[in-house]
Amino acid sequence: MTNIHNREKFLANLHEKLGTTPLNVADHPYIPINDLPQTHLADKNVDELLGICKEKVKDIHTELLDIPSSELHNTLKKLIEQSGNGNILLPKDDRFSKELLDFLETEYSSDISYWDEGEEFRDSNIKKAEEANVVIANADFMLAESGSIVVETTPGQGRSLHFLPTHYISLIKKSSIVARSTQAANYFAEKIEKVESVGSAIHFISGPSNSGDIEMQLVVGLHGPLKMYYVVLNDL
Repeated sequence: MTNIHNREKFLANLHEKLGTTPLNVADHPYIPINDLPQTHLADKNVDELLGICKEKVKDIHTELLDIPSSELHNTLKKLIEQSGNGNILLPKDDRFSKELLDFLETEYSSDISYWDEGEEFRDSNIKKAEEANVVIANADFMLAESGSIVVETTPGQGRSLHFLPTHYISLIKKSSIVARSTQAANYFAEKIEKVESVGSAIHFISGPSNSGDIEMQLVVGLHGPLKMYYVVLNDL
């Protein structure tokens, strides 16, 4: 309350010195300068949006694979081998089918670990993420405008799961591709309005991190995964 009082006092003094009158916010509603948040790429169908994504990911050092779900097992096996095998971390996510989990647990039985739900597992989960060579996680959305994915923090997949493993494989349903961040933000806003549970954080991830020094030398993956793969399931 003290800060608000000081602010109002400061602004009142400023208006007095300037000879101006404070604005009533209610009399000056926000009017956007354009409708691009709603209309940009809105005329594109999902196949066109996927085509845009394929071009955008080239700029963010991410590889996109466009496959039917029947090829998922072989594709994951290839990507895991390509990444050097090693420890594989999986979130607790109902979107993983039993068939997929059975395949991974059979193929990589000694290398699989899961994110544990509960605050008491915080430190052990972070350690798992640090030691993981590969993580496989589902994306909530992919944004055509930027080639970014959107992932929600839940008890079954905390923040560290997305940012500490060396290689990151994102599974994306083609039907979850939207034009831009506006649509993803609207989805979560609607959940909040319906008093539905929303994760503690919503992450917009645009490929591995990029860091440039004063000599304009670009380093990829300095602060997160060295390599990211988007696996788009084109029949879902």
